[in-house]
Amino acid sequence: MQVKGRVRSGLGEGAYFMTRDVYLEPFREILGSDPFPGTLNIEIDDPLITEKILKGARRIRGGHGFGDVLYVKALLNDDVEGALVFPLKTRHSPSCLEFIAPMPLRKTLKLRDGDTVTLKIIN
Repeated sequence: MQVKGRVRSGLGEGAYFMTRDVYLEPFREILGSDPFPGTLNIEIDDPLITEKILKGARRIRGGHGFGDVLYVKALLNDDVEGALVFPLKTRHSPSCLEFIAPMPLRKTLKLRDGDTVTLKIIN
């Protein structure tokens, strides 16, 4: 499955959660290295796509007051391997996808709010 969306600013909370021990080791395993502390937020037009993506999702168990996170591996712009993460406790709408990777994506790919990106879901 391939999904297009637009980069948008987030809530600024991703960095905190990306560095919590309960998530850090599973993210390392998924990415093959330490994750960049933050997420790239991508707005999609059809929130029903999120339901389709989640059909192939795997779960990271939370703990110590932190909720579970679902994830699927994905490829950003046919270039960057990472994962879409779906915290079960979130304030984001279903039309906002959060992508994680081992590098600062905005800086590395020179992305700004409104830029169009493509995600390829890897099962």
